[in-house]
Amino acid sequence: MSDLQSRLQSDYAELQAKQKSSATRQASIARLQRLLAPHLPAMRHAALDLGAGQGELVEALLRYGFTQASGVELSPSQVQLAQAHGCPFVRQGEGGQALAEMCAASLDLVVCFDVFEHLPHDTCAQWFDQIYRVLRPGGRLIGHVPNGLSPFSGSVYWGDLTHLWCPVPESIQVFCRSSGLRWLGAYENIGASPGLKGRLRALAWRGLRLVLAGASTVEAGRSAFGLPWSRTFLFVTEKPKHG
Repeated sequence: MSDLQSRLQSDYAELQAKQKSSATRQASIARLQRLLAPHLPAMRHAALDLGAGQGELVEALLRYGFTQASGVELSPSQVQLAQAHGCPFVRQGEGGQALAEMCAASLDLVVCFDVFEHLPHDTCAQWFDQIYRVLRPGGRLIGHVPNGLSPFSGSVYWGDLTHLWCPVPESIQVFCRSSGLRWLGAYENIGASPGLKGRLRALAWRGLRLVLAGASTVEAGRSAFGLPWSRTFLFVTEKPKHG
């Protein structure tokens, strides 16, 4: 591991300018709540956030009624920031190891935001296998990644020096089929707020995505209107209830 890579791992928040004020962090938690709401499982007992960063997702899940929500984060600087913001539920550790140490069928939800693009493909496959193992039947994995389909993904993907690849829905589905998780869908994320500005952004985006999807449909010769076109996308998978 090079000196820069080592520093990015230990001091990720500082080098990638990820520090957040209390107000910014609370706004981030509110956005995450809106993003998660339509996709949460019916059972809301135990949840794990892989790559928990500064704990925003963990706090969003606690607010949605999960009685046991915790996170694991590789970067010590991110864990320190979570604790400084009053979130004691994020611990330092490696996600694959954390999954391996968990009991089978012990979780209702695993969330993994902005992490898979940092991992080699073989490691992603191992994580998906472990996520399948630790989820209860009907439990879900909700992930969030840069969107290789989007013409706007460059600033997200290339802006982080630790990114290794840029997913598209089809590539995530490979890991689902390999692990046994059932694909439920991919969803756009433009981060629009419920206020007037956010509603106007959402309206303008509807028109722009028609242009993007239409151009792709013409180029590829098949409909692209059901694909996500925002710079990042959310994906949702489920462990089948029969297995």
